[in-house]
Formats: sequence, structure tokens, C-alpha cells
Amino acid sequence: MKDLADRRRESLPRWRELVSAMTDEVDALVATFLERVDDIAGYRAGPVSEEQLQESAHSSLALILSAVATDSTTTQLSSLPGELGRLRARQGVPGEDLVAAVQLDFGVIWSAMLSRARDSDMAVLALHVENLWSVVDDYARAVQQSYLEERALMAAATRDEQLTYLAELLGPAGRSPRNVQNIARALGVDADAAFSVVVADAAASHQAHRAAAQLSTLGEQLFVLNQPGRVVVMWPASRPGGQPDPQLRQLQGMAGGLVPDVAGLGAVPGAAATAFEICRTLRPDENGLVTLAQAWTRVTKSQLDERHGFSDALLAGLGTVPEPEREVIVETVRAYLATGSLSASAERLYCHRNTVLNRLGRFQKLTGLDVTVPDQAAVALVALA
Repeated sequence: MKDLADRRRESLPRWRELVSAMTDEVDALVATFLERVDDIAGYRAGPVSEEQLQESAHSSLALILSAVATDSTTTQLSSLPGELGRLRARQGVPGEDLVAAVQLDFGVIWSAMLSRARDSDMAVLALHVENLWSVVDDYARAVQQSYLEERALMAAATRDEQLTYLAELLGPAGRSPRNVQNIARALGVDADAAFSVVVADAAASHQAHRAAAQLSTLGEQLFVLNQPGRVVVMWPASRPGGQPDPQLRQLQGMAGGLVPDVAGLGAVPGAAATAFEICRTLRPDENGLVTLAQAWTRVTKSQLDERHGFSDALLAGLGTVPEPEREVIVETVRAYLATGSLSASAERLYCHRNTVLNRLGRFQKLTGLDVTVPDQAAVALVALA
């Protein structure tokens, strides 16, 4: 009894005759394809014109039949798979619709072969149908691969363009209303929406870009711009119903300054400057995003120190006492500033209420600041931040 390989070998001449007959009827196959492809949403009144669709269908079907007839693959015979995938990517055809359309070629050819075959050909078709499907599948995978590669290149180009506009926004020319509207269109955002801004150390760049890539797969926006010594991250904020932004979840653990819910794209540069000032005051062991409400004393101290030598001048008297005494006095003042109560401070420091009072008096003598007076307490709070 003949095995399957022998039967295929013996039936090969007839199989090739049937394939050759299909080659002579490509125009009819194209007509059938055009009828069926209209059922695919991405092609129904989509970006591909009927003339373009007819031309590509003719080329595809002819190439598939040629590959089947010569026992080859479509990629061995032609560059058409790559060209078609790239073209459909640029035309904006959804990837799943493109693959569905290409796979229609199998059904179109197979139906035509069945309708034209004699009863004696049925065994031949059954023996070689796998060859036809293999060629169509190879063609579909090659088209899809080039489609995905082109989409990746397009996405990269879009990101590069967006980075250019984001850099313009954060530069001196980005503040005019006209520029802001143009930048908003380029970024695909509403210029009047609320935005959140984060500035972190340059070492956080990898985490920020990874978060942007992950959020992109979820249809969420996260814009990342590397600048000298820092990375700026921005996104449209304020979820409906008070839900937390997924961007904040992705950035969890990043140490940086956060300015949330900025009113409008034009306010983002100022928010980035504030976020940077917060970031500058973070300690090396700090993790997480810090807001101005949490860091205002440190930010204020940093700016006053840089411009006016604020803390050094104000606290110079503390330098006249031995370090152990200075540490005890400062610890006591901080405890009082945190609690506003002599008793609570004494309890926190495990000492008597009068001891706290004496140390506050010593601080006043050395600095001139009476922390029991609210406005002087505020000054001390900043100086000791």
C-alpha cells in the first residue's frame, strides 16, 4: 500500500495543473476577494481606496499561486510582503484587519479550486491543501512582520517629534498662547486640561521611560524628557471619579518632586521649575514623589540660603556652643515646632516640661527666635528644615 508521500508525489503534476488554472483566473479571484474584504471593518470605507485594494489583491494572489506552483515561499520570490505591510501601516489599517484580509486569500483560492475541480481531483486537493495554506500563512506572517516594524518606526518618529515639542514647551519660547496650542496639538493633548509634572534625578530616566512604554500599551500618555542632570515627566491628570492616575502607580518608588493638577499646558514649565526645586532638596535616602506641601520648608530654605545666606546668618549663634549641646537644643526646638506643646514635646523627648522650656530659652538667646511666637516659629521652621 502506498504511503502518503508517494501519493503526494504521484498527484503533484495534477496539483500543479489545478494551480496553473487558478493563475489564469486571477481577475476572477480578485473580484471574489473584493466582495469578501468588505466584511472587514478596517477596509470598509477605510483608508485604502478600491483601486489600491484591487491592485494589491491582484499582486498578492498572483504571488501566492506562483509560490505554490514552484514550491517556494512568497518572500523568496518577491519583496511584495514587506512593501504591503509597510504601506498598510502608513495608511493606518489596524493590524488584525490586515492579517484577516491577507488570510482571505486562502479561502478565495481554495473555494475557486473546489468549484472547478472534477470529482477525481478531490483526493489531489486534499493531499496538497496544506501546501497552499503554508504559503498563505508564510505570506501573512511576512506582511505582519513588516507592518509591525513600520509601526515601530512610525511610533519612534512620533516620539522624537513629541520630544522636540516638549523641549520647546520647557524652553523660553514655549510660553506664548499660540506656541502652547501648537505644542498641545503635536502632543495630542488638550491645552486647557490639568497636568501633573515630576522632576527627578537623571538616574531615574530608565524607570521613567520604562513606565512610559508600559503605559503606552494601556493607551495612557506619559511624556518623558531628559535634560542635563534631571528627567522631566508629564501627563494629563485628574481621572474621572477621583480615581488615582495610573501614571502615579507606574512611577511609584521614584524619588522626585511632584506638582499635581497644574491648570493648563502653559503652566507646565513653571510647575517643572517648582518640581525641580523640590527634587534638589531630597535627601539621598528618600524614596517616592514629594509635593510642595510636604517640602515647602526645605524649598524655601534652599532658595533663601542661596540668595541671602539665610540659615547661616540666623543660626550662627548655635555654632558658639559645643556640638552635643547644639544637637540637644535643635532636637528640642524641632519637637516643639512639630507639636506646639511643651508637654507633648517633653513626652516625646523623655524629659521634664521645664527642661523643654529652658532649651527653648537657650535657643532664643543664641538665635533671637522665640519659637512660642507663631511668626518667629515659622522662621525657625524654615531655618532648621
